[in-house]
Amino acid sequence: MSDDKRRARQRRERVPEKTLFLLAALGGALGILVAMNTKRHKTKHFSFRVGIPLLLLFNAVLYGYFLI
Repeated sequence: MSDDKRRARQRRERVPEKTLFLLAALGGALGILVAMNTKRHKTKHFSFRVGIPLLLLFNAVLYGYFLI
């Protein structure tokens, strides 16, 4: 999220949203959610406001399943 925000400010090529969602689905949802709120990046996008918390829940369920 920090890298994408920096690239946006510099008007450079951005990180695709698909990539950000993939990273969240692979276990990085908590990090993306924290970065979204601290950097105030992608917080107005409905797909991120709803999708990332859902992926966080999905991550928590998977972690719980594999740890128990």
